[in-house]
Amino acid sequence: MKLESKIVIDFIKPFSKVLDVGCGDGSILLHLKKEKKIDARGIEIDHEKVKESLSKGLSVVEGDAEEDLVNYPDQSFDYVILTQTLQLFINQEKFCMNF
Repeated sequence: MKLESKIVIDFIKPFSKVLDVGCGDGSILLHLKKEKKIDARGIEIDHEKVKESLSKGLSVVEGDAEEDLVNYPDQSFDYVILTQTLQLFINQEKFCMNF
């Protein structure tokens, strides 16, 4: 596991509600779910990675975070993870203002 993933995992408190934006294959969410018993959710743009996450029993939706995060009400999560995602946003300033 990558160092930044370990840092994120250590930071998250047990039994939290967590959204992983750009969750990829769901490996961070799966680890958090097993080790910290979190309520794990993810959003991923890549259809194949969504299928892989779903095959692991994770709650992941296929979508474009820049468009679809508005579907989550404010205060829905204790933590939102963006380990590999924010730098890919076209309008980073607008996204950051919403959190």
